Amino acid sequence: MKRKKWRLAGICLGCTLLAACGKGSGKEPAVPAETTAETVQESGEEETVYLSMATTGNWSDILRGNLWDEYCRKLTDWSGGKLVMRSYFNGALGNDLELIEGVAEGTLCIINSVPSYQISVVPEAALLDVPGLFESPEEYNIFIENYYMDTIQSFYQAKGIRLLVSSAFDFRVLTSNTPIRSMQDLKDLKLRTMENKYHIAFWQAMGASAMSMSFNQVSLAIQQGFLQAQENPLGYMISSRLSEVQDQVVRTNHELMVSNFLMNEEQYQALSEENKEMLQRFLEEMSRELVQQQPTEDAMLSEILQGEGIRIYDAPEDIRRAIAEKGKPVVLDLLRDDLGEEVVEDFLEKVEQAKAAYRERN
Repeated sequence: MKRKKWRLAGICLGCTLLAACGKGSGKEPAVPAETTAETVQESGEEETVYLSMATTGNWSDILRGNLWDEYCRKLTDWSGGKLVMRSYFNGALGNDLELIEGVAEGTLCIINSVPSYQISVVPEAALLDVPGLFESPEEYNIFIENYYMDTIQSFYQAKGIRLLVSSAFDFRVLTSNTPIRSMQDLKDLKLRTMENKYHIAFWQAMGASAMSMSFNQVSLAIQQGFLQAQENPLGYMISSRLSEVQDQVVRTNHELMVSNFLMNEEQYQALSEENKEMLQRFLEEMSRELVQQQPTEDAMLSEILQGEGIRIYDAPEDIRRAIAEKGKPVVLDLLRDDLGEEVVEDFLEKVEQAKAAYRERN
């Protein structure tokens, strides 16, 4: 494991614990992937800060990836070429569990992932994606921005991590190669969910035979009959080519897709105040635009998938009721056991305050 972390620290090119980032000429230097940050620092005359963002997601040719590329260019423009973001997609720097460990230890600079995988380092992150809790991404975003950011930030910072941005932009849905017309169809359904005990407990409470596995194994497992279903945002049907092995999309909308950008706290603090502000602006503006454009993107994706013969339909009413009455309570009870009654009740109180604020606005 130590050898792998050393390799990641080299690839990061600019996120050493003391310097937080590499420095060089105004243009990104052409250096081998294994060159250390210190080599880059000495290679030029003007100081350019190179940040890196790693994710396991495939962001090619999807809205999120297109916006990311656009805002990376904006960041360079805003800074006059003095703040540059490098990107590593498709798990190039490790799987989700390795990414959260890397950013906590300082071998990685910035990562993007979902709270479900962050619980291995920050247990309280599990609160951010409780199924059946929010009825829209807007509700969550009001909650995190106005009611809960300081609280959840304290949990991340206790582990040496800065939560830069947390936002919900879409719902997770169920995809299957068998029709899901009622709760009975969920019984013993072989369903893949993330490596997260709360999500497994949720789907087991719903009657499914839930199991965790790495997402890159899902398509083959479905082809071989080992799996029948999985749950993710609609876009995964195209970006991960699941439409080749699944022909049913059930809009369960059981859980929001929450996207967290995290940075090593010491590396964040080593940035100048100007660079902190530009980094925050970059991530916040990109996240807001993603939330605004996602409904249009989903409508377009639905049209494409239906044109390929994929059936897309709303979850039956008995499944919707079960999400609230069976699945959600199981998860909350587990969280009370793991995090304590006080932490969970404070969270739920602030959720209700945010939902009330959302209703007043609408």
